[in-house]
Amino acid sequence: MKIWTITNQKGGAGKTVLATNIAVEGSKTGLKTLLIDLDPQLSATKWWEARDAETPLLIKCPYNQLIDNLNFAKQQGFELVIIDTAGREGLKHTEAIEKATFAIIPCQPSLDDCRSALPTVDIIKNAKTPFAFVITRCPSSGEDFQEAKNSLSAIGLVCNTPTIERKCYKRAYAENLSVCEYDANDKGAGEIKAIFNWINSKQNRLENTQLTRVVG
Repeated sequence: MKIWTITNQKGGAGKTVLATNIAVEGSKTGLKTLLIDLDPQLSATKWWEARDAETPLLIKCPYNQLIDNLNFAKQQGFELVIIDTAGREGLKHTEAIEKATFAIIPCQPSLDDCRSALPTVDIIKNAKTPFAFVITRCPSSGEDFQEAKNSLSAIGLVCNTPTIERKCYKRAYAENLSVCEYDANDKGAGEIKAIFNWINSKQNRLENTQLTRVVG
């Protein structure tokens, strides 16, 4: 079972928007997907409760029930679990990061945001969890993305595709949809598909490497 934890201690990075969109994309690819809302604000839960679609399934989860819910997910045959965490919760995220097979750090492309991601990186590295940055809410020019990518690449992997600050993200979220559900032809939908495929390929490569080591 793949467990992807979306985490950044800095608020406003776009964790919930990324988590909900990736969860829907996972379902659309045929993976049995569970979204766990670990954020006390329950933004993902409110989004999910207003949806008509039955997938992905969501569980709102207090921190002390995370392990029980992950065990439930495994017993029920879920193939992908997305964990949406809160900002500014510090070490409360540690267990979600330790249990993750991959951690995803959404980060806006400013110097302040890149610096503010460092405490989260420290927690992830201490947990020895594979991770990558996804640069979010970029201006359309592309210069900010490249500068942020160059800066963050010295710390860890950076997804080749950012999310651009597009109206489709806000409109889709307001209608309790993913961007792919809102308009499959929108450039935002292409971004989410590319981000999902990139993360999934990195996860699969790690699994294959670990399997090779075991067999060897």
